[in-house]
Amino acid sequence: MAFHNDIALKQVQNGVFQTDIIEDYWIIVGPNGGYLGALLANAGDIHLGVGLHQLRGMTIHYLSPPKLGPVEIRVDIIRSGRSVTFLRFEMHQNLAVVLVATGSWASTGKGLESPQIPIPSVPSPQACPEPTQLTESPTRLHEKWEIRSVNRAMASPLTPSVAEMTWWVRPKDPTPISSALLVATADALPPPIFFQSDQIKMAPTIDLTIHIRASLQSTKWNAGDWMLAHFVTNHASEGFIEEDGLVWSEEGTLLCMSRQLALAR
Repeated sequence: MAFHNDIALKQVQNGVFQTDIIEDYWIIVGPNGGYLGALLANAGDIHLGVGLHQLRGMTIHYLSPPKLGPVEIRVDIIRSGRSVTFLRFEMHQNLAVVLVATGSWASTGKGLESPQIPIPSVPSPQACPEPTQLTESPTRLHEKWEIRSVNRAMASPLTPSVAEMTWWVRPKDPTPISSALLVATADALPPPIFFQSDQIKMAPTIDLTIHIRASLQSTKWNAGDWMLAHFVTNHASEGFIEEDGLVWSEEGTLLCMSRQLALAR
């Protein structure tokens, strides 16, 4: 199924949603964190309804990986204002809380429009090859995405001091733009440090923050468009890594920024 169908939710009462965790987004030891975050973002969009507010920021804490099967998502409004509404989320499975998150839904405002981060000058998706291997073992997650390696097209190896990768990426099936899609994209690709160090086999996410930097209602988007995603890890210490991400539309609009803290195992 297409991504927007995979994250469909059943509203059972006000602020309470149900769905099933499916194996299509499985990685090494559990479901992908971006997919789980997308479920929360979708719950927030449904709870508030389509209007002037859209998701602008979300921070997700991954307490334990959910299993395949039913989960319940609970959404509470912390504070509702004219410009910004704050939500709190919990994902429950078998009476245990497996995820918690907070998010801000805000209206688009007028004001400062510089500085801006332009899209890098890179080869087109059609000029970039498919990666030969994304992870040591194949994952179901990457069967859901089309991925092209800008690094391989530009023959740009990783340096010892920094791990960074740039990719063209889009869902395999045509998908409308949404806050949930951007949350999923921010965690759809393996950490760049995987390609720099043979020591790291897993990088389970502790927390993930996404900031959506474009008005989705006015962003030029066709359902089969590519996104350019750039991820970098600048520092690894004491068993932890950070990963910073930028995602642009094919037209060059900066769609979202992300940062996550992960264990390096």
